[in-house]
Amino acid sequence: MAVVIKLGGSAMEDPAATTAVLRAVAEEHRRGTRLILVHGGGKPIDRAMAEAGLQPVKVQGRRYTDAATLEIVVRVLKQINAELATQLRSLGGHGVALDAQNQHVLRGERLLLPGLDLQPIDLGFVGKVTSVATDLLKDTMTVPILASIAVGSEGMLNINADSAASAVAGALQAESCLFLTDTPGVLKNRHDPSSLATQLTVAECLDWIATGIIDGGMIPKVEACLQAMEAGAGCAVILDGRDTQSLSKWFAGTPTGTRIVR
Repeated sequence: MAVVIKLGGSAMEDPAATTAVLRAVAEEHRRGTRLILVHGGGKPIDRAMAEAGLQPVKVQGRRYTDAATLEIVVRVLKQINAELATQLRSLGGHGVALDAQNQHVLRGERLLLPGLDLQPIDLGFVGKVTSVATDLLKDTMTVPILASIAVGSEGMLNINADSAASAVAGALQAESCLFLTDTPGVLKNRHDPSSLATQLTVAECLDWIATGIIDGGMIPKVEACLQAMEAGAGCAVILDGRDTQSLSKWFAGTPTGTRIVR
């Protein structure tokens, strides 16, 4: 069985956290676990856009992607992809960067969001995953590293990294999909870290969203977990990417973060 790991937040921005995550990945892969990494690159993309004199535009939390923005997104994610693979290899792991422009692991189509007037909202070159080339992820001797870019009929498409990880986990029928974020997990009281829910069912998640216990920025994180499970993953876990030991603790069977089960 496979484990899909989505890298995000401090797990990518903090060099110490990135190193800790990749070291844990290398060690777990040597134990025989099949691992796939999926990443985005929101903050580096923002910085590259600023350098180019472009202002990011968000629509319902998603980056509007015109042709100029897409060029930056593809370039930055390709660079991050290669750097993660190089760093993983330096830590003893067999990381392989799967270049979205050459190895078409993710295929997609344009994503249109529903508008208030029932007219679809065009996000430019933003897409959703329609299929995953799982045959390109079968080599258990390596750790594939995927950027959140898909290929569509009109060319490259910018994909939300959480959604990309969910699609990969579902296509592989992964044992679990781990989302490294900047939160300790799902809190029953967002102001009380001790209220961490170590495990929730899908039904409980939906109820907590409906009643407002899960709100704000936690909603899309939980929804990504639910998407992964709906697509076929066994479970989904929200881990704290700020904790350099969170991933190694999870691999060791120590309760950490929030595990979402059926």
